[in-house]
Amino acid sequence: MRIFLTGATGFLGTVLLRELISNGHTVTALSRANKTLSAADRLKHVLADYDPDFQWNRCFGNSLFVVEGDTSRAMFGLDEKTFLSHASSSDMLLHNAACTALEADWKIYQEVNIGGTLEAIEFAAQTRRKEMAHVSSAYVAGERTGLIHETEADLNGGFRNNYEKSKAVSEQEVRRAASAGRIRSMFLRPSIIVGDSRTGWMCPNHHFFDFISRLLFIRGLIRNRINSTNSPEDSRFRVPGDPSATKNFVPVDYVAKLISILITKDDAWGKTFHLTNPDPVKLKSLELYVQTALDWPELKWCLSGEMQELSPLERRFSRSVKLYEKYFWQEPVFDQTQLKTLLGHGLIIPERMSQTVINRMVAFVQAKYEALEESRKSGAIQNISRSA
Repeated sequence: MRIFLTGATGFLGTVLLRELISNGHTVTALSRANKTLSAADRLKHVLADYDPDFQWNRCFGNSLFVVEGDTSRAMFGLDEKTFLSHASSSDMLLHNAACTALEADWKIYQEVNIGGTLEAIEFAAQTRRKEMAHVSSAYVAGERTGLIHETEADLNGGFRNNYEKSKAVSEQEVRRAASAGRIRSMFLRPSIIVGDSRTGWMCPNHHFFDFISRLLFIRGLIRNRINSTNSPEDSRFRVPGDPSATKNFVPVDYVAKLISILITKDDAWGKTFHLTNPDPVKLKSLELYVQTALDWPELKWCLSGEMQELSPLERRFSRSVKLYEKYFWQEPVFDQTQLKTLLGHGLIIPERMSQTVINRMVAFVQAKYEALEESRKSGAIQNISRSA
């Protein structure tokens, strides 16, 4: 197919683009430029980071095309002729672009997530098949617990943050357009996407990357303090969360593979799919995996009744990850009946969140974290040299 993809330089978008091209599709990727890189160069850079063997020169201009634009602007920031030209030459739209920050100003979500979806609907309505596959989130379920069915469309059970709310509102806009007969839609609801199961690869602005890098920083502080005082100081460190709760992590490569399969199935259109892990990891197991990967056996979850006992450093860390903490207490169960029925024996199962998988992800974060720290130090030294 000829697929128009938004959000191509994002975490999932990068892996999804790579997967689609590998499967023989021709992809036109919408990407923003920044102060130093063109849209094409941004995409080239992130693809090379994910897959150093990606053959950019062979693909670019053949199976991969790049359009500079912005989903938050009218007609993606393109003139009407260009907008309609790209739409009419595409078979379908795969709408993946979104602001994934968990708590930003509502205006940003209105412009990027909701406004971008409205522009995407207009684009999809002009494509050859009038098809729009919409990447949403399993967490449109908000604060609900228990079993969440894929067939449930209106999940207004209260939201943990404005990101969840914006994704739920965006879904409703797409459903409205589909009900009016303007487009054929498909809803793809991943749970918490984490690093590539084979390499651990993540974007540095990813939530799990940020959480692990913050732990690395705290571990360094504690170890430096112990070394400087030359005393066996307690290196225990507690993070608020319920060890008996589960966390539904899905590797980014698994989500990309499932999406690339579903968009080729005619029976998938008009349906919603939970791209979630049928075997979510318990936080107690995750605690052990992260302890081992960080070589930090004193790292523990802290129940709500014990939070008043936290040290100043633990409280400071807790405040810095407050947005994530909301996901460390309870979680619904995500039904996958429609996904299993449609794919049957072809359903792929994500790799279990094991010690090996967590080791890969933590090792990736640690290497990137150390490289970023080295870069900062180098930049600071250069600035001092210039001023001297």
